[in-house]
Amino acid sequence: MTSGVVNSGLLGSRFDSLASNTIDYWMLPDDDSMTMDRALEAVSAAPALPDASLQLYVHVPICAQNCTFCAFTGANSISYKMAERYADLVIWQLTDLIGRTQVSGHHIRSVHIGGGSPDLLGSHVGRVLEGIRGLPGCTDATEFSVEMTLSTTKPAFIEELVGHGVTKASFGVQTLDPELRAHMRQPTSLAHLPKVLDMIGGRIPIVNADLITCLPGQSLGLAMDDLQALIEHPDINAISSYLLTSGASPSLVGGLLSGALPPQAPPQDRALMRLNTYGTLLRAGWVRRGTNTYIDPVSVPADDLAKISGNECLGQSHHSDFLIGAGASAISSMPGVRLEQVSPIGQWMAAAERKEHPLWLSKCATVPQTDAALWVFPLRHEGLPQDRYDWMVANGALDDTQVRTLQDFCAEGLVRHTRQGYELTVVGEVFMGHLVRLLKKDANRRAVDDYITEGYALGNAIADGRLADQRIVNNRQAVDLHLGTGG
Repeated sequence: MTSGVVNSGLLGSRFDSLASNTIDYWMLPDDDSMTMDRALEAVSAAPALPDASLQLYVHVPICAQNCTFCAFTGANSISYKMAERYADLVIWQLTDLIGRTQVSGHHIRSVHIGGGSPDLLGSHVGRVLEGIRGLPGCTDATEFSVEMTLSTTKPAFIEELVGHGVTKASFGVQTLDPELRAHMRQPTSLAHLPKVLDMIGGRIPIVNADLITCLPGQSLGLAMDDLQALIEHPDINAISSYLLTSGASPSLVGGLLSGALPPQAPPQDRALMRLNTYGTLLRAGWVRRGTNTYIDPVSVPADDLAKISGNECLGQSHHSDFLIGAGASAISSMPGVRLEQVSPIGQWMAAAERKEHPLWLSKCATVPQTDAALWVFPLRHEGLPQDRYDWMVANGALDDTQVRTLQDFCAEGLVRHTRQGYELTVVGEVFMGHLVRLLKKDANRRAVDDYITEGYALGNAIADGRLADQRIVNNRQAVDLHLGTGG
């Protein structure tokens, strides 16, 4: 580092560990007084500011796997018999929610269909894609990204993606090592990978493979071997490399505590896995286009690369944005509004059939997060533009602690400040989860911390036998029932 600041933590930073969680930063404190009318009125009142963008997310809570690391299995169904009806209902919900907003008819920047395993919609994914294509504001410039699971993807699903002009197909590889895959409750063989790539046949511009680093039993060498194999793969031109974060997955915590899973590598090796991942991708000439996603610009047409919004529809990039989510467990973020759908698919569908929005009201909020661009920017490949930072300061969106924290990160070499604005350094990228958390205001940071603490409490209950290691434990909407702390 050139900052002159000397720290004794990992990679010369202030941190002695990697982040415990990296997915739930848009959480806010629970509001037990929330009502349906108040939540939906806030949707209608959310202002369409000049720099507003519109993104859509569809969640498909159907999956045949129960991966140890996954935080999204809590209310997943293993039945896809309801796929056709579910597809119709998410289009109803998207259409209704968009129609309530002041950005109805605005250009739709991106669409992300995730899960779960959207491939288990089969050919019915075409109903979702066709419905979204028919929405006002959806154009040829709209990004369409769809996830799938290698072991359950069938040709009919791929043909629908190709026929509807999907921009990016994404699937989890996680690791090539059979033993590590077994620990994560994944098929030990990757025989489905070449089959799926053959189905795609080069007809989808961006083919993205997910990797996870810091898995139980994974060494630095194994992690780098996985990465190099995917970089060199002729049919893969995007890689999302995720940090395994135990705070989101009680099953993982339980397995590590009980000894059912082998230990993770020492903290220094885990930090090196992240540092070497980013360094290797940059040396290969790949460019960051997402929270943890890098794309090979040589093999992707410029027009398709330009479509990539780069946040995988995780949430707003700043307070003016509209991210509208449909489906069980889906989350929406709009100016001054956060909506969270109920998780169990049966409960969600029953309400949607009645044309009611199945909101988990206590997890919804009507709180402006005008500081969002500050704490989101470590997740964004383009960083924080100077004019957006200046606007937040001028409008009192940031408190003194947030301003000071950002400047400290610059002094420590975790963030780089240029005339254009603020961006992560490579070392800052290693610790991005910590940076996001520390740039939030106190109350909102506590909401994230409470979520992580809750995950560890559930993991401890699994480890000592008070809870069975089952999918339902990941349904945090039922956490009081899981831990026996409520009705």
